Amino acid sequence: MANDKDYSHMINAPRGVNDEDKPLSYLISQFFSASLTAQHGCPVHEHCDSSCPRLGQDNSSDSALATSIPGLGRKEPLVLNPDTPGFTYTPLKDAHKMIRLLKIKPAIFRADLVDCELTHHSCNNLPKYGALSYCWGTGLDRCKVLCNGKVFLARQNLEDALKRLRAGFGPGQREEYIWADAICINQKDLAERSEQIPLMKHIYSQAQTVYVDLGDSEGDLGPSAYLSDGLNTLRFTTGASMGSSTMIRPYFADHPLDYKTAFLSLTKSWFTRTWIIQEIVLAKKVRLMFQGNVFDKTQFDAHLNPVSIMLDPAKQQELMLNKLSARGFMNYDRMQQIRRLWLAGPTNSFHLLQLTRDFAVTEPKDKIFGLMALMTDSERASIGPYLQPVGTIYRRFAALHVRQGRGVDVLDCAGSQRRRLTGENLPSWVPDWTAQANSIGGKAISTLRPVRYAAASSQDPLFHLLGDETGSAGLSARGIVFDSLRSVHDMFKDDTAPDFFSIHKRIANAFADEVKLGPSVYADPIDAYARLLLMDDTYQGPNAINISSPIVDPTKMYYAAITSWRAGKRFFPRAAKWDAVETYKMQSCTACTGRRFAVTHKGYLALVPRLARHGDVVALFYGATVPYIIRRAEKNYSLVGDTYVQGIMSGEAVSMMSSEAQDILLV
Repeated sequence: MANDKDYSHMINAPRGVNDEDKPLSYLISQFFSASLTAQHGCPVHEHCDSSCPRLGQDNSSDSALATSIPGLGRKEPLVLNPDTPGFTYTPLKDAHKMIRLLKIKPAIFRADLVDCELTHHSCNNLPKYGALSYCWGTGLDRCKVLCNGKVFLARQNLEDALKRLRAGFGPGQREEYIWADAICINQKDLAERSEQIPLMKHIYSQAQTVYVDLGDSEGDLGPSAYLSDGLNTLRFTTGASMGSSTMIRPYFADHPLDYKTAFLSLTKSWFTRTWIIQEIVLAKKVRLMFQGNVFDKTQFDAHLNPVSIMLDPAKQQELMLNKLSARGFMNYDRMQQIRRLWLAGPTNSFHLLQLTRDFAVTEPKDKIFGLMALMTDSERASIGPYLQPVGTIYRRFAALHVRQGRGVDVLDCAGSQRRRLTGENLPSWVPDWTAQANSIGGKAISTLRPVRYAAASSQDPLFHLLGDETGSAGLSARGIVFDSLRSVHDMFKDDTAPDFFSIHKRIANAFADEVKLGPSVYADPIDAYARLLLMDDTYQGPNAINISSPIVDPTKMYYAAITSWRAGKRFFPRAAKWDAVETYKMQSCTACTGRRFAVTHKGYLALVPRLARHGDVVALFYGATVPYIIRRAEKNYSLVGDTYVQGIMSGEAVSMMSSEAQDILLV
């Protein structure tokens, strides 16, 4: 049962010919050549090319297996003795400077339980090791793993990942030692977790290889591969289902990877988790395990290059057909962007949190600690230990960036409009990092278009933390109280994505009634209203993008959009370029999501946070590109969120009221 048989004679095309130029017969033969050198033929044994006797037969004559794996005489899978005691951790002598590593013992049968040894090592004298990156998953720790001869209870995803790692690599194909967080850290010891988390940078950057376990695609009959002759796509099932932990193909450096397999892998939960970002960014070398195959990151990246996908309509269509694939692609592209930023020098950790706003965590504090390995030593010291309450951690992180001159960036992400945490005593000026997705509070207005607004950016920002350096008594911001809300109107029945026609039906009458109340501050109220729904982003000049058309006449496009939506054209076409009407529809939905329509006492039209209400105040803080809605809280104010006010986004209000600047205390 060796894996080194030579099947090159089966390949019937010359070397050096590009795949797209090869006949389908060659690709099929290439596929079967790879399959014959794989393990898929044997559902019983690991590292087996199916030349073995089957379970229950006399396999003692198989000398190849006998010399490579001890204990061949065993005729049944390794099972656990019911009297085996439970595993208990031996404390690390110095959890700041030591880690645990495990050895995974080889298996005879695929059904063998995971048997490993866990040992202690000084970070100053580590053997060569690999690190495991996988999605923890949900559920209880009920899978039994043998660790140092005792029972360790693990989650299903960890057991499956360890089995795939055991089966996917033959002798010498991976490091002897492996680091896996769920078993190498005593997760029930909060003090140890707090001491080990700062070592993540060292652990993943020093690992020889990071092994990414993406799992399998649930519901498949078995692991699959895709081949294409340019006209037809063939999907080969490489074996009957053997269970989610099966690895059918050992590691080959030149293993072919089809782009459809890469796109399919993007649907996996691994691409949605915050912790995996630092693991992939810090890695020297990455190997991925998916659908029973092992492949290198370089192969993976070749299929996920945004430029090559943009130049290939077939790949674009394939990627966009599955929302999970599209989400995974965008998240992976952000990981690549973060890696480039990290390699270029010290990273802006606030920017990291913004880039990872759509990644998920189980514990809210992990939104920050899951990226801590990418932060500087001084930033980690400012944030403090893992054991703190999440509200304190978020406040310390926000205060750190206020001190670094990013007070405006902090306010753009803060306010009651973006809140999920309850009972954490989180100040209104501190961002809740569990609630930054665009679907919660609407897209941050400051980032809505390439050329940012300039509501008060001409003035130098002036922020002061009160109480102590973490802002325990609040944040003072220099600015202007410009106006207050006279009326606020709902646009949507719920927080689902809007359609333009529902926007029009709900607020057009409210707008008409407001206009009747008296003289308008606008020379053309209809034009102001049409621009409001776009947040005045007309996709012209430097604000243009490749797939949009300029909106030269917003009023005309507003009425054309109503006509289009009334006719039932509610979905955007998947065309290479949108016309002006489609651009208007797309932009209005983007701008209005998570917002309410409002009119100020001075007569200005506004799109305000969904939690804004009558009497709330419109404020402009020095250095900010957009106004904010704030609410009186005794002698101070609480921040509701960013807002758009038609007619003051280019600094008009600041020039009118610069003499009325004051220090506004946010609590």
